[in-house]
Amino acid sequence: MNLLKSPLRRTTAVLAGAFIGLAGAVAAAAPASAHHPLVSAESSCVNEDGSWTVTWKVANSEDDITAEAKIAAQPKDKSTLTGVGEDGTATLPKSGEGALTVEQALTAEANWAKLVVRAKWVRGDKVIKQSADGSMKKPTEACKPEQPETPPTEPSTPPAEQAPTPILEFTCDTMTIGIDNTTDEDITLLLTTSKGEKRTLEVKAGDEGTEKFSATEGFSVTVGAEGTDETEKVDFQKPEDCAGEGAGGPVLPVTGAAAGSIAGGAALLLAVGGVLFFLARRRKVKFTA
Repeated sequence: MNLLKSPLRRTTAVLAGAFIGLAGAVAAAAPASAHHPLVSAESSCVNEDGSWTVTWKVANSEDDITAEAKIAAQPKDKSTLTGVGEDGTATLPKSGEGALTVEQALTAEANWAKLVVRAKWVRGDKVIKQSADGSMKKPTEACKPEQPETPPTEPSTPPAEQAPTPILEFTCDTMTIGIDNTTDEDITLLLTTSKGEKRTLEVKAGDEGTEKFSATEGFSVTVGAEGTDETEKVDFQKPEDCAGEGAGGPVLPVTGAAAGSIAGGAALLLAVGGVLFFLARRRKVKFTA
């Protein structure tokens, strides 16, 4: 009997075709079965009152499509979920774009926790559904108390730097130069007269000091400070009230802003401040006459 021409041949061909078709269907369905949610417990701890929390991460297996999920917690009557809608719905982002964070708060009576995730993917006219869950027992580790947020410290405004105050006095036949050192540094003035006399005036922090010179018309004192090359020449300014008076005439000290009026309203702003600038943290000091 020739089997190739018998009815058995036709039956065999039909069966082979069916198996081939079935294999094709399985192959086509294989990618769909790969879709699944990934559930993992990231952390958990027990509060002082015995209640406890579990932080779950729910990820998507697919990197090209999101999934709609329905999430439920067990035991239901002892759990509260945050991170999902009121009805338990949520969206699972694409793989590689992060995971959904769900926090499950449980009462002290709950000794175990479980999260059930039912996910759905829609690919064209195909809907793929898969479920997954995660569970754990009540932990023994206590939660760390939350540290209160410390407000940022406002940068304090540094106190305004106190500049040394110059002292400049004229009488009919004398000239006095010095400083009231209101800084926190010692200052040494170097004084050289137009006659070639040289004096050194050391003024401690918080103190004041002066040097007095005999003076006539044309007399001057060049003021410098130890530690810098800057100097300034200060000319003797004879007060107007000395007109007609001799060397023994009345003593008329002139200081501060009042010296401007005695000098005919012209203010002599000295760069002695620039000299002290270096020693007193760049604070400008000026003599006015």
